[in-house]
This record gives sequence, structure tokens and C-alpha cells, in this order.
Amino acid sequence: MSLNKAASINIGDELAPRVKQIAQRQIDAYSGVRPKSIHTDVEWAQKKGFSAPLAQGLMSTAYVSQMMVDLLGEGFVRGGKINVAFIKPVLAGDTLTMHGVVKSKAAESDKTRVTVEFWCESQRGEKTLVGTASGLAA
Repeated sequence: MSLNKAASINIGDELAPRVKQIAQRQIDAYSGVRPKSIHTDVEWAQKKGFSAPLAQGLMSTAYVSQMMVDLLGEGFVRGGKINVAFIKPVLAGDTLTMHGVVKSKAAESDKTRVTVEFWCESQRGEKTLVGTASGLAA
């Protein structure tokens, strides 16, 4: 007899880090190419003080979501919550590493809400996103 999903997740468990290369073409596809956009116009981004165009903040949130789906599957899709703060810009050409640690488990109806603390770091070692995500495990 195998353990249920909730029983197999322990407080303090580290999720496998996820590394993403942030390419301009991904930002363009996500944002839609437009003039005078800090996301897709190199000259405009530089005029606004950035060395390269910025990735949309929600791109990092999507990577956190991927990690939660890997952990909880449908329990995140149907019962997931995310609360994050974007604390440093992510630029085209950056490499992001997403980290997560299980912080808590709590009964919710007939399931268990699993909460994970997340943070993303650039190749410069700077945190770009911090927050939590949670979902339901059976």
C-alpha cells in the first residue's frame, strides 16, 4: 500500500530547483512586440535605465506555477494560490533559478493544503521574486 500524496510531502522538503534562461524571443512572445515598451524595445528599456529589456513579472510566476504543478498536479490547478513580490528586475539574457521549500501543511476539508516558500535568483545571486504558493494534496 502506498502513502497518499499529502503524507509523502514533509515540512522542510526542498523542491528540485528549476533553471530558466530568459531569452528576448520568450519575452517578445509573452508581451507582444511593441515600440516604446521596456519589455521588447531595447533602446526604450535603455532610455529608462535598464541594460536590457525586462521580462514580464508574470513569467517568473509561471515558473513557480510549473513547480507547484509538478508537486501537486491537479491539486494546484484546482486549489492553488500564489502570493509573490517582485523585488529585482529580470532582464533579457538572465538565467533564473527558482527554489522552493515546503513551509507548512494544514487540513482543509478532506485534503491537506501544502504551502511552499519560493524565491527566484538571477545568475548574479540576486533574489528577483519572493513569496509563497499553496495547493491541495489528497
